[in-house]
Amino acid sequence: MSKFTFKEKQLAVNLYLQGISSDKIVNDLNIASRSQLLFWVKQYKKHGVNALKEKRRHQEYDIEFKLEVLDWKAKNKASYEATALHFGISSSSIIYKWHKLDAQGALATPKRRGRPRKSIESMTPEERELKVLRDQNQALLQEINRLKKAKEEMISYAR
Repeated sequence: MSKFTFKEKQLAVNLYLQGISSDKIVNDLNIASRSQLLFWVKQYKKHGVNALKEKRRHQEYDIEFKLEVLDWKAKNKASYEATALHFGISSSSIIYKWHKLDAQGALATPKRRGRPRKSIESMTPEERELKVLRDQNQALLQEINRLKKAKEEMISYAR
């Protein structure tokens, strides 16, 4: 979730386009930096008002798109910000991360999101036993359901 709402970003951009000093806007609206304001203005000029809207979900980019972006950046000797503006990406830091991962050869292997699962080796003996019992319980429940279904099918077939 972004620190600034759509309305706040729109207000800041409109004030800037009306000729108000960027330093005054940054101070009055408590924007972290002048460069952030100018990035919003560039986004607005390039992609319209929708570029300022808050993105509700994280955009997942496929590997082909990431490579296309990095290739375009290299061919045009563009900055991260200019590349983000060209492709409509909300933050130039995303492209920086892709560039860094590509240099390490890890761009094609996406990072799993969320909390990592606890491995069996790191569990205490009680936790391991509990996991085994839960797995056995689940297997038995599935077997019971399968047998009930088979029984129902046999009864309906016998009729």
